[in-house]
Amino acid sequence: MKTTFLRRGLTVLIAGVIGAAAMTGSADADSARWKPDVVAQWAAAWNGGDPQALAKLFTHDATYTDYGVNKVSTGRDGVAAWKYGTDQLIADVRITVKSSFRGGDRIAVETIYAGHIKGAPTPFAVPTTTILELRGTLISADRDYYSLATLLAQSGLPADWTPPTA
Repeated sequence: MKTTFLRRGLTVLIAGVIGAAAMTGSADADSARWKPDVVAQWAAAWNGGDPQALAKLFTHDATYTDYGVNKVSTGRDGVAAWKYGTDQLIADVRITVKSSFRGGDRIAVETIYAGHIKGAPTPFAVPTTTILELRGTLISADRDYYSLATLLAQSGLPADWTPPTA
């Protein structure tokens, strides 16, 4: 009875070690096909003035979700429109990458999102987390998480402020 219990325990332990080694091996294989500069390209495109430069980093059917304002944009045209609209609303919009790490086809990026909402008394600089999902070397999904309340407070705007409509 004790021998059977020990044998089962060792089998589970060995299977766990083999599984962990297999996962490490697959992560290394995934890393070989991952463009290591995708985060730098993504940040540079956000910091640049060409919405198409950002859109080109995405798949044709990508989704871009900004949870701060609950907005979802789809496809490269949607990503370009989102960048264009952001540039129209926020002067000197800037993303500064603090850190990033990758697991499988997902990349977590910690940034400072900064700018000056046009017409607001002061600029803002809020911590943001972005999750990028890759398909091959392109981004298939981008999810941005930040506190809109903090962004508005730093900007000197009321909590119920909404952007002007064109």
